[in-house]
Amino acid sequence: MAKKEKNIKKNKKRVIFPLGAKFSFFVALLLVTIMVAITAFLYNWMGQALEKEVKERGIAIAKNIANNAADPLIKNDDLPLAILTKEAVQTPLKFDKSINLNIDILNNILNIIKQGFTTSKQTQNIKNEGIYEAIIVRKDGTIASANNVRIIGEKYTPPAGVKKLSENEDTLVQDYTKGGQQYFDIAVAIGTIINNNKYRVGEVHLTISRSIILKVVMEAAIKIGLIIFISLILGILTSILLVNFLVRPIKYLVDGVKAIGEGNYDVQIKLKTNDELGLLTEIFNDTAKSLKEKELIKGAFSKYISSEVMEQIINDPSKLSLHGKRLKATVLFTDIRGFTSMSEKLEPEQVVSIINDYLTIQTDKIIKHNGFLDKFVGDCVMAVFGIPVPKEDDTIRAVRAAIDIRESVKKLNSIRERMKQLTVGIGIGLNTGEVVCGNMGSPQKMDYTVIGDNVNLASRLEANAPANTIYVSESTYLETKDKFIYKELEPIFVKGKKEAIKIYEPIEEKT
Repeated sequence: MAKKEKNIKKNKKRVIFPLGAKFSFFVALLLVTIMVAITAFLYNWMGQALEKEVKERGIAIAKNIANNAADPLIKNDDLPLAILTKEAVQTPLKFDKSINLNIDILNNILNIIKQGFTTSKQTQNIKNEGIYEAIIVRKDGTIASANNVRIIGEKYTPPAGVKKLSENEDTLVQDYTKGGQQYFDIAVAIGTIINNNKYRVGEVHLTISRSIILKVVMEAAIKIGLIIFISLILGILTSILLVNFLVRPIKYLVDGVKAIGEGNYDVQIKLKTNDELGLLTEIFNDTAKSLKEKELIKGAFSKYISSEVMEQIINDPSKLSLHGKRLKATVLFTDIRGFTSMSEKLEPEQVVSIINDYLTIQTDKIIKHNGFLDKFVGDCVMAVFGIPVPKEDDTIRAVRAAIDIRESVKKLNSIRERMKQLTVGIGIGLNTGEVVCGNMGSPQKMDYTVIGDNVNLASRLEANAPANTIYVSESTYLETKDKFIYKELEPIFVKGKKEAIKIYEPIEEKT
């Protein structure tokens, strides 16, 4: 007893994490993920776009120098070469190590915030600003001209990690690092044409710093990050307020679910709001009512119907009337011809075995075509198409099932004949019309079945049908004549009818 009380106290002390806190946490996590993803995407995208633009601009400048430097280079005219290299480097780049993203990032962020959003440089402003060095090299490798005049006349040595421009290459762009800074080396061959032959007379080398790209990209990324961060804070605050407002009605739903879990299906929640919670409350109340109806059906109905029919009724209890209902249905009767006299000559085990073989075939076909297997009466089968839930093709499926039974019995008889076993014939009758269906019987024994004159007529047709023959009434024929090939037979008189009944035999389904 003490142990039980201890467990109860333990359950009462269970820590519950508020829904608002969980929701806010996931909102924050989602927004952070989005913030990081967007920032990373934009950083990479802008970096690639700016890098491409800078390289293209550098190549264009280098090619322009190469096109104008050929003649002065051949003539050793230094003045035009000096002008070309000087104009290529419009603004000498002042290196700022804080531009490197790996160094002093916090200062970068603070500086960008101070500058404001209106002073950031746009992509189109990055032109010659990033060109650090312009060099014209003769074919023998000496520097003919450079913006840094102190290196003119020296032997040109490519930066570490940069390979020389080969004879087969006109343009070559390479990345390299020097002094902790990243650069592009753009090399363009200088050529001239003499007597229709192309000769290389030198090279142009431009050194472009990547720092300007990193600076612009970082500015944009930080600003976007700040905007998303502010959105994150606002989103968290909004989610907390919203969840606190929504959680209150959920308590009523929790109490209702607990009541249903304890078997109380009479619970109804009185909460009306014009939102999803109001809709959820309505659905909950409908579900409780539906569960109550289904429990009643299972308790009273599962004793005498198949699981398949039970599933149909459970899915839509409103269409089921246990107290009686008139509806249109097609009734099918079958009976084994002459089996009563044969059974007198057989052992009981043989009788049961033969009946079960033929009843199994008929049952399978009726279920296959979605019929309701009403009952077995000895070697007679009664099935109904149209209950518990009527469908438009009930009559068609009934005739189709009858033909299927007839053909299957023929196949079974053929097999039994080859095995030297007893064979039987089956007569089948079908009629379509209004019947009364419902829960019929006494408190001790009840059946869900159909009654009425149309049921009796189906039974009379089966009684008159010879072995392996199907008798179909005129009402069934009229509803299915477009689907099946029929043979009209001579009208017959049946018990309970003053006039002869028109009958038809279905041969096969039309293709």
